[in-house]
Amino acid sequence: MREPATPAPLPLRERPAANRAVFAPSSFLGLGPAVFSRGPAGEAVDEMEASRRSRKGAGGCLAVATPTRRLGLRRTLATLALVTLPALAAYHNSFSGPFIFDDIRSIVDNPRLHHLATALPESPENGGTLVGRPVVRVSLWLNHAWGGKEVGGYHGLNLLLHVLSAWTLGVLARRLLESPRLGARYGEQSFGLALAIALLWTVHPLQTESVTYVVQRSEILGGLFYLLTLYGVVRSITAGGRRRKLWSAASLIFCVLGLASKETVATAPLAALAMDRVFFAPSWRRLWRERGGLYAALACSWVLLAMLMAASHQRMGSAGFGLGMRPWDYARTQPYYLCRYLLLSAWPSALTFDYGAYVARTVGEVVPYAAVVLLLLALTLLALWREPALGFCGLWFFLVLGPTSSFVPLVTQTGAEHRMYLPLVGVMGLAVVGGYTLWRRVGALPPAIRRAGPALILGLAVLALAARTVARNEDYRSDLSIWRSAVENWPANPRAHNNLGNALANAGRLREAIAQDEEALRLEPDFPEAHNNLGLALASGGRFTEAIAQYKEALRLKPDFSQAYNNLGIALEGEGRLPEAIAQYEQTVRLRPDSADAHYNLANALVKAGQILEAESQFQEALTLDPALADAYENLAWLYATHPDASYRNGSEAVRLAQEAVRLKGNHASCLDTLAAAYAEAGRFSEAIGAAERALVLARAEAETSLADQIEARLGRYRAGQSFHEGSP
Repeated sequence: MREPATPAPLPLRERPAANRAVFAPSSFLGLGPAVFSRGPAGEAVDEMEASRRSRKGAGGCLAVATPTRRLGLRRTLATLALVTLPALAAYHNSFSGPFIFDDIRSIVDNPRLHHLATALPESPENGGTLVGRPVVRVSLWLNHAWGGKEVGGYHGLNLLLHVLSAWTLGVLARRLLESPRLGARYGEQSFGLALAIALLWTVHPLQTESVTYVVQRSEILGGLFYLLTLYGVVRSITAGGRRRKLWSAASLIFCVLGLASKETVATAPLAALAMDRVFFAPSWRRLWRERGGLYAALACSWVLLAMLMAASHQRMGSAGFGLGMRPWDYARTQPYYLCRYLLLSAWPSALTFDYGAYVARTVGEVVPYAAVVLLLLALTLLALWREPALGFCGLWFFLVLGPTSSFVPLVTQTGAEHRMYLPLVGVMGLAVVGGYTLWRRVGALPPAIRRAGPALILGLAVLALAARTVARNEDYRSDLSIWRSAVENWPANPRAHNNLGNALANAGRLREAIAQDEEALRLEPDFPEAHNNLGLALASGGRFTEAIAQYKEALRLKPDFSQAYNNLGIALEGEGRLPEAIAQYEQTVRLRPDSADAHYNLANALVKAGQILEAESQFQEALTLDPALADAYENLAWLYATHPDASYRNGSEAVRLAQEAVRLKGNHASCLDTLAAAYAEAGRFSEAIGAAERALVLARAEAETSLADQIEARLGRYRAGQSFHEGSP
C-alpha cells in the first residue's frame, strides 16, 4: 500500500537489466518523479502505463493483473477467518459491559427504536448521537427486535460490523498493493502485508471506544461503508463491461449508506479520487475521461448529507457554527488532539473516554502542536509529489479527520478517540509497508531470519495490542470504572468528574460522590448538571435543604432543565412541602410530557394530596408511555385495593395490576404485599393469605423489619376474612 523511498530488488530474485528503472517527472501532482521502464522500441514508458500495455487482453480491454479468481476468493475468505479470531480474542470480555453515558438516552430510554416506523424519522428523542443517522437507528431497531435491551446482542453486532470493516480493509489493501503503482514491488507479498494491516487495525486498543461503546456504532458503520465505497471504486476500475457499471453503482450505494451512518463519509468521494490517481490512473486527464462520471455521481451524495444535517438541526445543536464555540477556538485546539491521536496510535497507554470541551488558550498549548501538524502536512505534500503511495497515508489521515478536526466546532467534545477509527488505517498501513520495506533492506541476515522475522514481529505486535484492548475493555465493565479512568487520564474535564460523582452516588458512596461533584463545580462553576447531581447526592443523605439550594442554582443556569424540576419536587416532598412539590412535578410534565417517570412522580404526590382522580389519570398516562413501569402498576393497584373511600376501590382491577407488577418485578416483598391486599379486596382470601405469607418470608429475609411487621398485621386481617384499607387499625 505504501511505496518505499527507493525501489529495491525483490529478495532472491534478479530482474533483467533491460527492465531496470530510470526516473523522469510524473506524479500524483503531475510534477515529481515516477518510475519508468523501456518500451518495445526502447522508449521510456511510465511504469503504470507499461503495466497496462502488458496486461491488455486480445480485445484491448484494460485489466489490472490480479491473482486468479479462485486464488483471490481463497485469500478473501482467509482474510475473514484470520481477522475474526484475533477480534474475538481481543473483545471477548466486552459482551457483558453495560450501556453507558449516551447509550442510556439514545438506546435504553428511546422508545422510538422499538418500531421501524418510529426509528426511521428524525426526532429529538433519538439523542444527539443518532439524529441524522437513519442507518444506525435501523441497526439498533434490529437489535431491539432480536433481543430487546439485552446488552450482549448490541455488543455482538458492533463486533460483527468491526470484523466486516477489517475484512473489507484487508481485501482493499491487497488490491492497492497489487495495483500498477505498487504491484511490481509488493504484489507477491500483497496478501501478507494487507492481512498485517487489517490485523493491527482490528485489535488496536484505540478502537475500543468505537467497538465497546455501543452508541458509537455510527463510527463503525460509517467506516465500513467508507471502505466499501473505495473497494467498489477499485473493482469498477479493474473490471470490464457490465461488471464495471455494477461496481460503480455499488460504490455509490455504499457512499449513500455511509452518509446516513456518519457525516465523515462526506470525504469518501475525495479519498476515492485520490486513491485512483495515486494507484491506478497515469494522469488526471485520463482519470477524468474514463471515470469522471463516477466521481461526479459520488459527489452528488453530498446533497443527502445537507438534507440530513438540515433535518437534524445541526445535530441538535452539537455541531456547526453559532452554537457557543468560535471556529477559531476549535481550530487552534485541534493540533493538540491530532498529535495526541498519533501518539496513542503508537503507544495506547492513556486512553480517555471523554475529553470534554477543552479549548487550547495559551501559546504553549497551541504553537508546539501546530508546528508538528504543519510539518506533517508539508511532508504529506512532498510525499505526494515524490512518492505518491507514501503521501497517500498522510492524505488519508488528514482527509478523514478533516470534518471533525478542523474548524467546524463539535461543541460537546473538542476531541474524541473514536474519531481515529478510520484514520488509523493510514497509520497502520505506513507502519506495516514501511516497516517491511526497511526489513528487506537490512543486510547480512540469515535467510531463515529474513523470512520469519516479519511474521514474528507481527505476531508479537498483535498479541501486545490485543492484550491492551482486553485490559481497556475492563474499564467499560461499569459506569464507575469508565468514569474513574476518564478522571485519572484527563482530570481537567468537569464532565468526567460530574459523571463519576453520579456513578458513585448510584453505588451508595455519597461522600465520594459529593467530592467529585464539588470538583466538577470548581472546574466549571456554571455547570447546571453538576449542581443537579450534587443536589441528588445531598438529598440521598437526607440533606434536603442543601439539595434544594443546588437544584435552584441549576434551574437559574438552565431554566428548562426538566430533571432539576423533578428532583426539586422530590426534595420538597421530602421536607413535607407537598403543594410546592406538586408544582415542580407539574412543571416537569410540561417540559417532558413524554416522560413516564415525571407522570409517575406527579401521580404519587397527588395521591398524598388526596387528589385521587387526577392521580389515577397520571398513573394511566405513565403506563401508556412505559408499559413496563412496574412501580406504577404496583402503586395504582395499592390505590384501588386499599383506599379508604370505597368509591375509588376496584378489587378485580387491583388484582390485574398487581399481577402485572409481580410479573415485571418478580417475587418482591412489596409487590406480593400489594397483590395480597388486592386479592383480599376482591374477596379471594385464601390467595391473599398465600401471597402475604410469601411476602412476609421475603421481607424478613431482606431484613426489612418495618415492612415485615406491617405485612404480619395485614395477614391477620386476611385470616379473619377482612380486607385492608388505609387508615384501618
